[in-house]
Parts: sequence; structure tokens; C-alpha cells
Amino acid sequence: MSIFYRFQDSGLDDWDVANNYMQMGFRPGFAIQARELTQMQTILQSQITALARRSLISGSIIDSDVGFIPVGGGFHNGSIGQGYIYIEPTEKSLGYFVHINNTINFSAINVDDDNRTVIYLVYEEIQINPDGSPFPAGGGYAEVRVDTLLKDNAQGYSNYSAPGSSRYQINIIAGGSYIEGQGVLPTNAVKVVYFDPDSSTWKYNDTNLPI
Repeated sequence: MSIFYRFQDSGLDDWDVANNYMQMGFRPGFAIQARELTQMQTILQSQITALARRSLISGSIIDSDVGFIPVGGGFHNGSIGQGYIYIEPTEKSLGYFVHINNTINFSAINVDDDNRTVIYLVYEEIQINPDGSPFPAGGGYAEVRVDTLLKDNAQGYSNYSAPGSSRYQINIIAGGSYIEGQGVLPTNAVKVVYFDPDSSTWKYNDTNLPI
């Protein structure tokens, strides 16, 4: 099963890929369920994911400027600029095109002569609610934050029965590197590029093409 998100307010999304539900049909005179509105998004996201997997893997850079240069002594500097990256979060079967909002800079990366040096990006999954209380991550749930600007836009927030929807947010929060065989990929991280010691070039992790 692949749901909208695995958080404290999942929208009661019980969509299952095995059902092959492709569209939702709403009928006049019948109320719409909250889970149906959520499942519409999940159906669309599953279709996008299936198409993306034809040519992308989690960590594929879409349109960010990427550059790494040697600075001497076996060390390199580099950066990954603003743009989109494709991510399939851990333990989920849906993929998302996440925008890198700020350039991630790397300095003094140790490039090994025998093993790949891997560059990765770390992401966070957050549930944003329009009301209620924030909660720290724990017990299998992600952190919950509150943004009251998301409340119903009726003047003075008079519609208390409809405060608004929760949001599922993915943010790129950091970058790092490790040498294969001497380190491991952190939790909630995706490999994006690596240094190939055989060709002495930086390559994209998904295509093995030089940067």
C-alpha cells in the first residue's frame, strides 16, 4: 500500500496500487469523502511515479546546476544549485519532484583514488497543519508543524468547522559526502553524484554521465 503520507493525519488514504483505481467519479446528491479527495492526488502521483521510473531513480537531478572542481591535494569543491530533484522517500512507493530552494555548497571533499566518493542530499518530511499543536518526530511519525496562515481564508477565520487541510512537505536541508566502503548513506538521503576514480570525473548517479 502506498498512501498520501505516513503521518498523524493521513487523510484516511487507503489507496492500494493493486486495485487499479484510475479515476474518482463524484455523483450529484452524494457527499464527497475526505479520503476520496486525498486518493485523487495519490492516483495522480502514482501515475507520475510510474512514468518517472522509466528514466529516473531517486536522486535524479532534473534541472539544478551542478559543478565540482579540484582544489589541490586530492580535495574538491562543488555546489548543487536551485532546481528540481526526483525523490522517492524511504518506505514509500510514490515519487516527488522536490525543489532545492537554496544552493548546497560542498568544500574540501576528500576524493579517493580507489573508491567512489558519493555526494548526497538529505531531505526532511514534514506535516504542516493549519491549526492544533506541533509535535516532534517519533513513534514512526514525522514532525508536525503549525502554520496558521493556512487556515480557512474566511474573514477572521469564522468557519471553524473547516480550518483547512494539512500539507505534506519535503525539504532539502543538507548535503554531504562519503567514500564507498568507508561510510554509509544517512537516513532520509539520496545519492546524486559521485567521483569516478577510473575516469577521474564527476558523474550523475542515475546516468553515469559526466557532469
